[in-house]
Amino acid sequence: MVRGGENVFLTARAYIAKRRRRRRRGLYTALIATTGLALAGGTYAVLGVASAGAKAAARPLIVWIDTSRVPYEKAYMKANPHANIKWVLYNGNENGTGVLQSKFALWNRTGWPSDAPDVMFDSQNYDAVQLGTAPYSDLLNLKSYVPKKVLSGFAGTSMSSCTTPSGQIICLRNDSAAEVLWVNPTLYKQFFGSAPIPTTWSAFLADGTALNNAHPGYLIGSVGDGFSIDDYFLWANECPLDQVIGKGKIEINPNSPNCTGIMNAMDASGDVGKSLSDASIFSVNPQKIVMAVGALWEGTAVFQTGAAGGVPNGTMVAYPAPVATNGAKVTGDLGGGLWLVSKHAPNPKAAAAFAQYMATSPNIQKVGVDAGLPQYVADQPKYLTSLDTVFGDPSVTEASWKSAAASVWNGWSPVPWSTDGVWASTNLAAVTGGATMASQLLPYAEALANQARLAGYTVKSPVSAVTNP
Repeated sequence: MVRGGENVFLTARAYIAKRRRRRRRGLYTALIATTGLALAGGTYAVLGVASAGAKAAARPLIVWIDTSRVPYEKAYMKANPHANIKWVLYNGNENGTGVLQSKFALWNRTGWPSDAPDVMFDSQNYDAVQLGTAPYSDLLNLKSYVPKKVLSGFAGTSMSSCTTPSGQIICLRNDSAAEVLWVNPTLYKQFFGSAPIPTTWSAFLADGTALNNAHPGYLIGSVGDGFSIDDYFLWANECPLDQVIGKGKIEINPNSPNCTGIMNAMDASGDVGKSLSDASIFSVNPQKIVMAVGALWEGTAVFQTGAAGGVPNGTMVAYPAPVATNGAKVTGDLGGGLWLVSKHAPNPKAAAAFAQYMATSPNIQKVGVDAGLPQYVADQPKYLTSLDTVFGDPSVTEASWKSAAASVWNGWSPVPWSTDGVWASTNLAAVTGGATMASQLLPYAEALANQARLAGYTVKSPVSAVTNP
């Protein structure tokens, strides 16, 4: 056990000894056995990027990953068998647990220890900007270490979550968690015949209403998770509740038609609590989901593709998410991951080269290692063709994945607080208890504004209750 508190840190070898198998989200359930901790012998060389030249006698590069990234370690060590790396497992800051924030705050007071991580995988998109700006400011600006050509090779606006208001690049994106419309064509044809797959929110919700009336129990998704409303609906509809408009300034406008329009439409449909289940999307029967807006990885995780109790391989097809009510062809995002590099790393060149390799190398960004679509565009074609037996209608699914990865709206800004966490603590119980969606816009905006002010932001809003606490 590596000291770090509350059993969230284990060495890779200790973890494998403790638990030989672990089910994980993604395309694959077997946790691959790892090769150990710091490996002696040879030099630290990253294939495809600049060699860092760290000798075995020197301090190893220390890399923190979560358990779902253990296959990354396996793939990396296979390609770089003499790398001098110490792999440490932690919880990936999952669900905003703040492990990194707590450790960084402590070390900034007491001094950074020799066993602090050089590189970290972080599952939370909000963390990079928080940890890379005051009061932390502990992440390395990668602009001086990663070539411009590489930085420009990530899909669409995906690097916005790695960019501070001052323009520093403080992380690299791993995989895309852009949202698409997942459809079970067998169920859709059964209930709607030859009707086209919905392309607008109004058509999507109308199909839900039809299911409520004629086929109760069948679903078009869920509103029962902390991330459901802000990621699936508000972000994907260009609702400006989280839009940084300048250094230290954020717009939070719950009166925008892009916010009220989608929430009023959900209320008018009568779908919430019916075809839009108020249970967690992970607790509903996947064989009852006709369609659902969800992240790319949800095509397997939610529908349990190929698993007992799930849908068979070759069933689910991805279509573009419904266009926003203002006509914009954008989507939201739920998850993915970030590679962070500490500015306290003794060998920043080696640490940055490692992060670049993990985010861009086809040895890592491939099916069987990474469960999500690579954000690095050059790695996407081969990855997608590997999924032909997993999803139905491969050409449509592949096109939808690529389009979604490049269409995430960048107006839902990376900020040093979790909008999902705010919704979960402020509004989720009210919605699952029967409150209207529209009634939750103002309290949600007020709670977001409070978080913004605590983080030192100036809040701009036409709603006085939001600007004046």
